[in-house]
Amino acid sequence: MKIVVTGTTGYIGDRFVKQAHSSGYQIVGLCRRYPELHGCDWIPYDLASNQAPVLPMDTDVVLHLATRKSPNGQQNSAQDILAAELLITSTQNVGAKLVFVSSQTARSDAPTAYGRTKWHIEQLVLAAGGCVVRPGQVYGGKLRGLFGELFNTVRHLPILPAFLPAPKVQPIHVDDLSLGLLRIAERVDICHGVVCLGSIEPVTFTEFLSTIARVRLRLSRSFVPVPSFVVSVVIRLAGKQSRLERLHSLFDLPRMATESDLRQLGLLLRPLDSGMHPAGDDEKRHLLIEGRVFLSYVMKRQPGSTALRSYVRIIESLRGGKAIALPKPFIRWPVLLAIVDGGNPIATSWKKEFVWRLDSATVLAEATTFGAQRFLGLGEPHGFVASLFGIAHAVLSEAGWRILSFVLAPVTRVVLPRTWDERL
Repeated sequence: MKIVVTGTTGYIGDRFVKQAHSSGYQIVGLCRRYPELHGCDWIPYDLASNQAPVLPMDTDVVLHLATRKSPNGQQNSAQDILAAELLITSTQNVGAKLVFVSSQTARSDAPTAYGRTKWHIEQLVLAAGGCVVRPGQVYGGKLRGLFGELFNTVRHLPILPAFLPAPKVQPIHVDDLSLGLLRIAERVDICHGVVCLGSIEPVTFTEFLSTIARVRLRLSRSFVPVPSFVVSVVIRLAGKQSRLERLHSLFDLPRMATESDLRQLGLLLRPLDSGMHPAGDDEKRHLLIEGRVFLSYVMKRQPGSTALRSYVRIIESLRGGKAIALPKPFIRWPVLLAIVDGGNPIATSWKKEFVWRLDSATVLAEATTFGAQRFLGLGEPHGFVASLFGIAHAVLSEAGWRILSFVLAPVTRVVLPRTWDERL
């Protein structure tokens, strides 16, 4: 399948091209400068042009991402609408499917020119039999677009506004959006209508900014309540050319019903905290925590970085790279693993996976210098009395933990997960 993409070098376009290319599709970029992206052909294209672009005759899908803004950052509505009309004509000439990425703010009566322009283009695309995609608050990946602006704001301002009443957004990671767009391009049964992509349950804008600070920047930020009507007055005084005008869209953002569209595409969005990490996924962090707990329990000391990395590679290679759910007390006090390890009668898939990973950590620990010394007893005092004391200590300790395991069995059946991929 050949996909022509406008705005190839943009925030979303860059991620979409890489994902589509890795899926084996041929990509043609329509943009002003050559896209330095592997596997992407190029056709020079400028939204300011009054000429319809000439598309390859074997084009299957046209994905319209590009938008044009004037040097002062304002929306160039007339030019965007003309460019969309010309692109629609070119798409129809080659018989391709048209997908236009719009905005959650798109409405005929939107408070900003950006939202009204997106709505106008939507009507043109729908009239031509195309598909419109309205994404929620896009975040993650490179610090570009609105997400990049919000990141810089949070980084530089120790005190941030908490607007009242609290506006809500529906986040979607840029990689999840790219995957959704790719599935729309692939599906022959989704070629017309409006598709809404974003989290099913909105989060407050304050929570979104707080997550940027806490997860992405690892900083603490204070929030001061600011009435929305005060901001609206300031915007009116500043005039329509002010960059603050975009807050009008935030205060008046309509909620999207996304559940059915996500289900239709088979799209499962990552949690906000997970997606906010620079890598877009905090699974490796969970694996490192898990490895530290298991290895600390086995070795009776904090493991080194080499052992931790080896544990993560083992789980990624043999167990799908997904961490199991360890209760928080186990993470804080690894010695509590003995409750499950000490003959606990619970029999679940989580327990089986727990035993497998604990055995793997034991084998890994034995291969380390410190582990070998610990298990072989190298450097420890020897003799009849020392050996007798060591045996007695081991027997009493094992007996104590086994008794505690049976006593706590009813509690652990409730507290511990039943399936190994269930995260608490």
